[in-house]
Amino acid sequence: MKTLFHNAKILPSPSESIFDGEILTEGNKIVAIGKPGSLLSEADKMIDCRGNLLMSGFCNAHAHAAMSLFRGIADDLSLESWLNDKIFPLEENLTPEDVYWGTMLQIVEFVRGGITCFADMYFYLDSVYAAAKNANLCLALCCGAKSDDDEEIVEFIEKSFAKYNTLSDRLCYIPGVHAEYTSSEKLLSSVADFIAESGARTYIHLSETLREVGECTVRHGGLTPPQYLHKLGYFDNGGLAAHCVYTDKDDLALLRQCNVTPIINGGSNLKLASGIAPVYSMLYMGFSPALGTDGSASNNATSMFREMYLYSCLQKVTMKDASAVNAANALAAATENGYAALGFRGGALREGGFADMILLDLAAPNMHPVSDICKNIVYSADNSVVLMTVAGGKVVYDNGVYNVGENVDTIYRECEKRKNRLLSQV
Repeated sequence: MKTLFHNAKILPSPSESIFDGEILTEGNKIVAIGKPGSLLSEADKMIDCRGNLLMSGFCNAHAHAAMSLFRGIADDLSLESWLNDKIFPLEENLTPEDVYWGTMLQIVEFVRGGITCFADMYFYLDSVYAAAKNANLCLALCCGAKSDDDEEIVEFIEKSFAKYNTLSDRLCYIPGVHAEYTSSEKLLSSVADFIAESGARTYIHLSETLREVGECTVRHGGLTPPQYLHKLGYFDNGGLAAHCVYTDKDDLALLRQCNVTPIINGGSNLKLASGIAPVYSMLYMGFSPALGTDGSASNNATSMFREMYLYSCLQKVTMKDASAVNAANALAAATENGYAALGFRGGALREGGFADMILLDLAAPNMHPVSDICKNIVYSADNSVVLMTVAGGKVVYDNGVYNVGENVDTIYRECEKRKNRLLSQV
């Protein structure tokens, strides 16, 4: 069936201008973009956008979706205390069903805020994929082993890579480990060997806190996390690195050489007092950073609007230069950069690309007047302006109505019940 989204203002990408037009979708792809009325004869179904803005959906390139279950449980703590004293003990008792319902809750929040693609670094990958498939979201599964045994982790990575990269064009698996500080050298070397054999990119948390970097240099003869991982061949095929807060010019030059995409998580890094990533330097050196929200236990919201605002404004303050990172840079990080880093054809409205689109309310007071649409999206918009979210051609959110494969009230009840059980088991 071909669906026509008509009577729209269209923003193809952050670097292009808006225009009046319409978009025709079939299956999960955009098949045509045209002027008003030009595609009417080809449509089987029509959706009136009522003069509102149609643009790409957002890519949340770093998430731990099921950690929505832990929202509000471990706040006002440093990363080390948050992780070791609160989160790791809770995760010991997680079940596949917990992860499914926690991911479903996060997906409700995702689609309400226009997120159509996400990278998830968590456990029980079948549960995560089942939830994402319900809502037709684009998904990159990352790492995911729930074991302390190095050989079991490597075996899990090998099997997951073979399994999840063959199921759907809206699903991929990116091998990797949680972080340098939670992995032995044997494990990191084994993963590097697999990456060399398979040609895969990799994924990891990297240089998130000053303590992490300092302890790494002590353990490994003065090498920072990027330098140590490079020595082991971990980044030989490129990949993605979440956070990158404490990366100096030498670290960044190395990551650039290795074709590693930094994923910036400003909200989480602020809340955990981790620091501010050097985005201005990254852009200057030719990176195309992507944006992530991190998990709901550390952020605690998953709003790409907030992350875009922070991505730009934190650099203005850090550099003492209001022009340091502009709105178009921030919008690109939230859309096309993330999709490209994960290897999906989306993040911009293009014929042949995924029909991952959002409709923004141009009648909202915080969207008036429109002098520069990118600036309105980044500096004044929030989740409330999302009227509709379309994931792979499927309308999954429409003005308060969710179509995510599960009843929203059921999701809320299941998550409350499971949160209470997990707390009682600690």
